[in-house]
Amino acid sequence: MIRTEYFFLGLRDRFGIPFKPEKEIKKLNLKKGQIVLDYGCGIGSYTFPAAKLVGKTGKVYALDMQPLAIRKVKKRAQKEGIYNIETILSDKKTGLLDESVDIVLLYGVLPEIEDKKSLLKELYRVLKPDGCLSTRYCFKIKKEKVIEIVKAIKLFSLIEEKDQILNFKKE
Repeated sequence: MIRTEYFFLGLRDRFGIPFKPEKEIKKLNLKKGQIVLDYGCGIGSYTFPAAKLVGKTGKVYALDMQPLAIRKVKKRAQKEGIYNIETILSDKKTGLLDESVDIVLLYGVLPEIEDKKSLLKELYRVLKPDGCLSTRYCFKIKKEKVIEIVKAIKLFSLIEEKDQILNFKKE
């Protein structure tokens, strides 16, 4: 199941149907030197474009609960000579320091998380005071449901919407 899903994600990334992650990530206006957490990174669809945008002085933490995903990201980073990506194998806790991340990417995984409250508390903990939680709604989860889930814990407030991307700030 996972290998099939990764195959289709690879096709999406290559051909941009229904969207191309590289174009989506550019909407965040990432800056050189920023620290990004790609939570639920999968095959690195957003990890690699983010790593290029934050440059050598920035860093992207690619977290996933699937060992295969982590192996794929590591292998591709090595093959492409991208050294600002650090992988984390975990199903919830990031292991990162408090207030150490500028932007958290939570794309495509929110519907899969059972304990959403606990996850959002962990993401709140690692985000810098002026950090951004960026999530994406899709066919698996509607915009209204994403907003409801995130606002329910009263830690984040919606600051902008760019197409299907919702950006939240810490309250």
